[in-house]
Amino acid sequence: ERCEVVLEKAETVAALGHNIVTIEGKAATCESTGLTAGSACGTCGKVYAAQEVIPVLSHKTETVAGKAATCTESGLTTGLKCTDCGAVVQKQEIIPAIGHNTQIVKGKAATCTDSGLTDGKTCTVCKKVIYSENVEIHHEFETVVIDATCEENGKIKEICKRCDLVNETIITATGHDYSKLVITTDGGKDKISRRNCVCEHCDKVKTREKFVNNGYFAHGKLSVKGADLVDKDGGKFQLYGLSTHGLQWYGRVVNLENFKALQNNFGLNVIRLAMYTDENGYCSGGEKQKENMLTLVERGIEAATKLGLYVIVDWHMVGAENPKDKNPRYYMSEAKEFFSYISEKYKDYDNIIYEIMNEPNGSTTWYDCKYYAEQVIPCIRANTDAIILVGNPHWTADLNSVMSNPLKGFDNIMYTYHFYAADHPYNAQVPTAYKKGFPVFISEFGMMRSSGDGALDTNAGEFWINQLDSMNISYVAWNISSSKGSASIFKYGASDYTDVSDGNLKEWGVYLKNWYREKSGLDS
Repeated sequence: ERCEVVLEKAETVAALGHNIVTIEGKAATCESTGLTAGSACGTCGKVYAAQEVIPVLSHKTETVAGKAATCTESGLTTGLKCTDCGAVVQKQEIIPAIGHNTQIVKGKAATCTDSGLTDGKTCTVCKKVIYSENVEIHHEFETVVIDATCEENGKIKEICKRCDLVNETIITATGHDYSKLVITTDGGKDKISRRNCVCEHCDKVKTREKFVNNGYFAHGKLSVKGADLVDKDGGKFQLYGLSTHGLQWYGRVVNLENFKALQNNFGLNVIRLAMYTDENGYCSGGEKQKENMLTLVERGIEAATKLGLYVIVDWHMVGAENPKDKNPRYYMSEAKEFFSYISEKYKDYDNIIYEIMNEPNGSTTWYDCKYYAEQVIPCIRANTDAIILVGNPHWTADLNSVMSNPLKGFDNIMYTYHFYAADHPYNAQVPTAYKKGFPVFISEFGMMRSSGDGALDTNAGEFWINQLDSMNISYVAWNISSSKGSASIFKYGASDYTDVSDGNLKEWGVYLKNWYREKSGLDS
């Protein structure tokens, strides 16, 4: 700087040249201008092609349809909209709802089968019903009943009071029910009488049959006097009859017609209903079976009563399936419940005898039997003073225990004894008890073996019976069924228990029929 001496010599540098770049344009729209594309140096900014303005485009419009207003809804005017940009060119205006223009519409009367309408209003524009209610009425029937008879159908007529519609329902003829029994001639005690089988509904008589009037109709309510069974007049009286087999197996025996056939042809005056506690019986068969057993007992009581028979309700414990049932105390609570129910329901039936234990056995003692009896008897005595039969140990064949320690404080008690003549020769227990004043009742016996099978020992059996008859002691034979053993009176597999002809009976059935017929006077 001071002497202008050049220390470093300057040199010429060549020009760089323009760096030309494109400037993008912008399309015009319906509402704004656009620009064409241009170019300029990217280094120095010199413009080589200037951008030009593209004018604003015009809207391309289309019509937007309006909507007419209705009575209840507003409408819209017609509008315009650009098809390119979608802008609203002409806005749609709301058209208010015009409201209903109403007039009265006459209603329609209701009928029994068609609904009607009340008077209402309807709009002349939109036809809408502004106010109208459905009206419904129904048939008003008057019922006329023409009862069916035994032989002719009846009918139920329903007649509508409004429209005279008639509905008819046929009532089928009932058919005759000849279960009503009417004694027409009374020959007195132990005499042959006649009775009519009369229709319960129309009193038409079907048959007039012979029977021995030796049961409840003639002798009434029984009681115990000393060692004897006596009738309503205090005279000594003897029952003789048949026991059913287990009701769970042979319940079909229990009905009026079967009992009547036995009464008319055998001349018996008592039926025993053997209701097993075990072996699918009352206590072990479940609730449904319990109901079935109860129904059969009730049916048996009612059938016997209608026929004038005495009936024994037997709590048939035996322990064949459940060893605990050898002792009556095992099902004592069930027995108390059962006898309370039956004695209360049938407290006015004076032909019922209650047998509270069938055949105690095994290790059961008289102490067990006595304790049980002292608990169960009061359940019956709460409702009736009917005769009660009390069993004892060793399959009800131990009167010696009874005589050494009898029940006390109870009236109308009898002690049962069972024998099967082929196994049990006559012994002194029964006559000894009777002579000592103990009332004995043979509630089950047979002339075969105690298994219920084997040949009949009629010699031993008749000796037993002759001795019992001499003491006026009652007895009931085992059994009314068609089981395999010789103790059933009907042939094995027999199904008709009203057929008591010799051809439908086993040897035991024929024997009993002939014996009882002679005893009752049917053959005289």
